[in-house]
Amino acid sequence: MKILVVDDEHDIVDELRSFLERRGHQVTGAGGVEQACAALDGGGGFDVVVTDMRMPPRSGVEVVHACSRLTEPPAVLLMTGQASQSDVDDALSAGARTVIWKPLSLRKVMDAVNAAIRPATAAVTL
Repeated sequence: MKILVVDDEHDIVDELRSFLERRGHQVTGAGGVEQACAALDGGGGFDVVVTDMRMPPRSGVEVVHACSRLTEPPAVLLMTGQASQSDVDDALSAGARTVIWKPLSLRKVMDAVNAAIRPATAAVTL
């Protein structure tokens, strides 16, 4: 599966890339919204996008919107440690499939990625 990981904290991108690659996925990292949008617009054909919510001065919800405009939109998994319930609701309404709370549990990330492979049923918060 092709996965795009987006976070302004490079350690998180590196850790998730390494973890997901060890499980057989092809992973591209992006350090913010601009890089993520460039990767998406470049025809990366991603199956899943794992993005942080807060990447000042922009938001992961912008990545969700960019994904929703694609002909074949990937499943979007949103990571956050500081979002309000209103922010979470907005992200889910915009098309995010799942919200994964920080500090990250790699098991929860893997569970969310595996769930993204299956057809969407309902949004889940992990």
